[in-house]
Order: sequence, then structure tokens, then C-alpha cells
Amino acid sequence: MEEIKVEELVKKAKNKDEKAFDELISLIEKELYLIAKTRLYNDDDIADSIQETIYLCYKNIHKLKDDRLFKTWVIKILINECNKIHRKRRKHNISYEDKEMEKYIKVEEHYEENLDFDILIRNLDAEEKTILTLYYCSGYTTKEISKILKKNENTIRSKISRSKNKLKKQYGGMNNE
Repeated sequence: MEEIKVEELVKKAKNKDEKAFDELISLIEKELYLIAKTRLYNDDDIADSIQETIYLCYKNIHKLKDDRLFKTWVIKILINECNKIHRKRRKHNISYEDKEMEKYIKVEEHYEENLDFDILIRNLDAEEKTILTLYYCSGYTTKEISKILKKNENTIRSKISRSKNKLKKQYGGMNNE
């Protein structure tokens, strides 16, 4: 039923109905934040990427060909915006040694018995984080993720499996099997 609601809202938003567009965004805002957080580390950058994504979606929603794919379309735009910000920040980044120290400081600051998902995946690369977030937090299937990221579905499955194995090794889960 939600899919029908989304399609109706998209049709209204294409006709410049701002309330419909706002409702569409409110349906996916948490997901946008979770995905942006896997790609960017600074709250301001996360907010900027989401804001720019929403602006681009509003401006270009009339170009969306299949209303059922609204969510996928928005996530692709968000990932592209995050990548732009990440590339820009990388040019002006701190030294490698400082980044390594920062990683260890964050580990001590956030250590808890029950690890938060964000903390759990922090040492994975951006693509692995995005895939796991889409899969576990947003509930996308491997087929849907493959369409969003324009990768083969088997590649997505492999990355999920490898990422899970990395996490098991990192957090000592291999001994429990």
C-alpha cells in the first residue's frame, strides 16, 4: 500500500505540489541520513549532501520516468552528492597519521558492550558501508542494491559476505562459530 501512496505522491510532486514532495521526503529522510552517514563523517557534510539531494530531486522530479523507482532515484542522487563532497574533502584532508590517530581515539570514545551499527561498520570502506546499510538498515534486496549502485547482483552478494567476514574477524566472531 505504501508503494501506491509513493506513486501518487510522486505524480502530485511532478505537478509542483510541494506538500506531496515534502511528504515523499519525510518517508525517506531517515534512510537518507543513514546512507549519507556511511559515506561522510562530518555532520555538516551529511546535512549538505541531504539538502543538495532534496533540492536536486525537487528540481528534477519531472525527469523521473518510473514513479515506482522514486526511492532508488533519490538514493542514487544522494550517493553522487556524497561522493562529490568526499572528493572535495579529500583534497583538503589532514595527514594520514592524523587520520589514523583519530580512528583510535574514536574507538576509545565510543566503546560500549553493545556496539552501534555505525560504530560496527566504521572500519569498512565507503562502498561496503553503503551496501550493508542499504541491506540491513533499509531492507533493500541484493537485486535492488545492484540497481542502485549499478553493480552486478553477485558482486553485491560477495561484498556483503566479505564485509560480514571482515566484521567477524575484527570483533572476534570467528571463534564463536
